[in-house]
Amino acid sequence: MIQKIAEDIYSRQQEMLDLLRQLVLIQSGSHNKEGLDRMAETMAGILAGTGMDSRVVPFTHCGNMVIARTPKAGEQKGLLLVGHMDTVFAADTSFDWFQEDETCAYGPGVLDMKGGLVVGVFALKALARFGMLQDLAVTFLCNSDEEVGSPYSRGLIGELSQKNKMALVLEGGGLDGELVVGRKGKIGLQVQVWGQGGHAGNFSGSSKPSAVVEAAHKVLSLEELNSPPRIQVNVGRVQGGTRPNCIPEKALLEVDIRYQDTGEEKVLQDRIQSILKTSQVPGTSCTWEVVSSRPPMPRGKQGEALYGLAREAAEELGIAIGQEVRGGVSDANFIAAMGLPVLDGLGPLGDHDHSPSEYILKNSLTQRCALTAACILKALHQDKGT
Repeated sequence: MIQKIAEDIYSRQQEMLDLLRQLVLIQSGSHNKEGLDRMAETMAGILAGTGMDSRVVPFTHCGNMVIARTPKAGEQKGLLLVGHMDTVFAADTSFDWFQEDETCAYGPGVLDMKGGLVVGVFALKALARFGMLQDLAVTFLCNSDEEVGSPYSRGLIGELSQKNKMALVLEGGGLDGELVVGRKGKIGLQVQVWGQGGHAGNFSGSSKPSAVVEAAHKVLSLEELNSPPRIQVNVGRVQGGTRPNCIPEKALLEVDIRYQDTGEEKVLQDRIQSILKTSQVPGTSCTWEVVSSRPPMPRGKQGEALYGLAREAAEELGIAIGQEVRGGVSDANFIAAMGLPVLDGLGPLGDHDHSPSEYILKNSLTQRCALTAACILKALHQDKGT
C-alpha cells in the first residue's frame, strides 16, 4: 500500500509546486500579522478539504494559528504533526518572489518552512484519497511564531503534546536526506551595560566609566566559554556609544548560546551570570534578560525507534536518508521536553534558509511527502500492534 500511495504522490509534483508558490507569495514574516492571518485562513481551508476538523485559532499579539484533527484524534492519543507558517523575512523585504529552474525552487520560506507545510498537506491528502486518514489519530498544528522562539504557541505545543504519543516536525531535511534526531538547547540573552556619560576630554583617573569598554570585557569573557561542539556562545550584536567625544553611557549585547544537554545548562548559566555580575571597569554595571530559550532535544531510545520506522519506510520507497544532530533549534525541542518521541527534518531538501538564496530541490518535495505519509502509517499501525 505504501508503494501505491507513493506513486499517487509522485504524480502530483506540479500540484505541490503550485501550492508552494501560493504559500511563498503570501508574505508572512513573524511580525506581519496580516500576512500570517492570511496564511492561517489558507492552511485551514486546505486541511478542511482532507476531511479533518480544521479551525483557525485567533491570537492578538501574533499571527493566528491552525489546528486540524482527524475524528480519531478526538478519541485517542496519536501522532502530532507540526509546521510553522512564519518566516524570518520582514514585511518590507525585497525578497518577495518565487522562482523555479529545472531542479530547484527559490523564495522566502521555500525551505523554512513552507515547503514542509506542503509536504504535510499532501501526505494527509494522499492518506485521505486512499480512505485511510479517517481511521488514524492525527493532529496537525501550524503555528505562526516559531522563528521568534514560539512564545505564544509554546503552551499550545505543550497541550497538544500531552494529547499525543509521538510527533513529526516538518523542518527542512539535510541535503543528503538527513532527518533530525537531536537538537541542541538554546538561550538567547540581551545584555545592557551601563556606564557614566561625559566629555571624553574631561575624565580623570586611571579608568573611565565607559559602557563600551566594559562591554568589550564581557564579549571576550563570554566568547571564552566556547567549547565546541558541545557549547557554542556567540555575541552576535554589539551596540554602544553616541559620538567619538562622548564617554559611552550604555552598550547593548545580544548573545546566542547553544548547549548539548540539560546537564550542561546549569553550569553554563552559572558561569554566564558570574561574568555578567562582575564589572571589570569601575563605575559600570550590567543588567540582562533571557529573551528566548528552548530545551535540548536529546537523542534517546524512543526517538531512535521512530527513526528506525522512517528508515524502514525509506528502504521500501528507495529513498536515501540519514540522521543528524543540529545546533539549530525548532519546535521539536519543546515536544521532546514533554517526553514524546519526535523526529524532525521531514521537509524538503535544500539550503541557504534565512537568506535571499534560500532554495529547495524540487524532486525532494514528493520524496519527503511519500516518506512522511509512510511514517504516519507505520508509526500509528505499530502503536496499535498491527
